[in-house]
Order: sequence, then structure tokens, then C-alpha cells
Amino acid sequence: MKMRWKVLPLLAGMFFSTLSAASEPVQRLFEQWQVTCNNLNDCDVRNANPDEDIRIILTYQAGPKGAIALDMAGYDSDSPEGIWVDGKRWQTTLASHQADNQHDAAGYSSNSLVQIQAFLQLLTNASTLSLSPDSDEGTSLAGLMGALNFIDERQGRLHNRTALIAPGEESANDVPHRYAIEPHFAIQAKVAPLKDPNHIIQTVLTSQAQLLTDQECTPEDETLQKSNAKPLDNQRALVMINCVSGAYQSSSILFVTPRNHPERAKVLDLPIPLRNNQGDLQTVSWFTDPHYDSQRGLLYHTARGRGLADCGESAVWRFNGKIFELMSYHNQPTCDGGEPGNWPSVWLMPGFKETE
Repeated sequence: MKMRWKVLPLLAGMFFSTLSAASEPVQRLFEQWQVTCNNLNDCDVRNANPDEDIRIILTYQAGPKGAIALDMAGYDSDSPEGIWVDGKRWQTTLASHQADNQHDAAGYSSNSLVQIQAFLQLLTNASTLSLSPDSDEGTSLAGLMGALNFIDERQGRLHNRTALIAPGEESANDVPHRYAIEPHFAIQAKVAPLKDPNHIIQTVLTSQAQLLTDQECTPEDETLQKSNAKPLDNQRALVMINCVSGAYQSSSILFVTPRNHPERAKVLDLPIPLRNNQGDLQTVSWFTDPHYDSQRGLLYHTARGRGLADCGESAVWRFNGKIFELMSYHNQPTCDGGEPGNWPSVWLMPGFKETE
């Protein structure tokens, strides 16, 4: 399955001047641990070795009263066996859970800051963590303390009572707030349906034939039948040309075109807020399993790295009548467990509800 990105070096201002309280997202490794902090400074830390039999995810929302959650799961166990630190069993106070329809594996979890701080204190000078007596089924703790310290510094928690490691005496009220202003989105105006979407699609295919060829988008008839056209507003349409259909997902190139002149279609590239190895921001030009909700003006893109959906990216953009604004973006680069809902948040527009 093809996943295409283009680089736009000058996009930073567009992203990071949008909100006065926004920070530039970051995703980086601390030895065996991956940290992701989004534009609102909500952070996620998880073990990042795809060969391990254990998944540990700690999320901490920014702000004085930021929600916190710790989830640990062992892939090969239907029932929780215990927690071992450097080969010694710990008498845990964390809540246990079975492998069931709510959890894909047995393990332990907590939403208590006090509990989680005590657990992390236990790990300060430790080397390994396991959910079974077999230490080979555990994970290395190398880099974890550096990752947690990075989060505390990023969220302004150093020497604070809310710090993940080495909590101090400073009040939680001293922690910077998550954001100051929550924007309100205008109600989407009703849009007239397209009179002849098939004609628009065929015209785009003809007028953009060279571009599609250059992009190696030469779909067979069966694949092409999955192409779609949706109304953007009363003057424009969004055309999704399905280029590739794979075992579990498909990829499309998108065009914005005048309804009355579909031959004037313009290809759609939309930005994502992560930088490449050269430090440049990127855009999505091939959209995976795209879906456009005309009533809400929302464009969805979900690209799974493999069928298990334990790695990949997802994005939602909102058409505001002029441009597509990024509402949310999640990314998990390594395939180390978890469903799409567990991919770390890289971008979230305040006021946007991802679960609606």
C-alpha cells in the first residue's frame, strides 16, 4: 500500500501561529521509549520495541488538573499474573484487568496520579519490568526516566506536586494551563447535492490523466469504481480518485474542482505537523481510506501500517469554506501493539471532539 508525503518547509507558521498557547508537536525516542507530545502539550510515553510481549502506555494531559492514565498489557496472558521489577514481584496497588472485549490483553491500569507517581518511583533505578515471572517477556526501562523528565519539563511540572518523577512542593496551580481559549466552530451551511457526480469524476480523470500517470495512479476498472465525488460548497466539489486497493485499505488522490468546470480540478495536498529528518514539515498527497462528511465538513484519512492496525496515522481536516484546517492527527511509527484509538495524539484543535 502506497503512502505518499510531500515536504512543505514553510508550513510552520501556518500551524504554530494558529493558537497562542500551541506548542510545536514532538515525537522522539529515548532509547527504548517513545515520547509524543501534541500541540496542546498532552503527552504519551510508551515502550517502542516491536519484538516485546508487553505494551506500556502512559498518557498525561497538560494543565494543573490534566488527566493521567497508565495501561500495561501482556500479549500472551488472558489473566494478570503480577508485576515484576528486576525479577522481583511487586505488591501492586494498580487495578488489574482480564483479556476481554474491553481489553485486548490482560494487565494493569490506573488513573490515579498518586498511584502512578508511586509506581514510577519504584522504577527510578530499575532495569526491567515484566508482567510475568519470565523476565524475557518484559521490557527494558532504558530511557524511561529521560522520557518522563522530558514530559515534566515540557508540561512545566519540574519541582511540582504533579511531576511524574521527583515531585516537589510547588502547587499544581503553578503548572501552565492546557490552553486559554476554546474556539467555537461555525455551523456548517447546508450544501446542495451534486447533480452528476459520475460526470465530474470522469472529467477529472480525463483532464488530470498526465498528473495521475506521473503519480503512478493508473487504477483498473474495479479499483476505479470506488472513486467518489462529494459537494464541498455550492460552487465546488471534492473528487476522490481511488488509485490502489489492497487487502485492508485503499489509497486515493484528491482534487478540489469547480462544479461547473471539473476540468479545472486542483490536486489536494494537506499538511501534517511532523517534520522529516531534514526538519521540514510534510503533507499528505495520497489519502488512505478517505471519507468526507459533507454535513460536518470533515475529511478523514486513516493509514494502517499493517492489518493489525498497531501502527500508522490518522487525520481529520475540517473544510471551513476556504481551506481544510487540521482538527486532529495521530501517529504511531512502530508496530508494537494497540488499536487505532491507541495511536498517540500529535495534533488536536481545541474544541474539536474526536469521538463525535
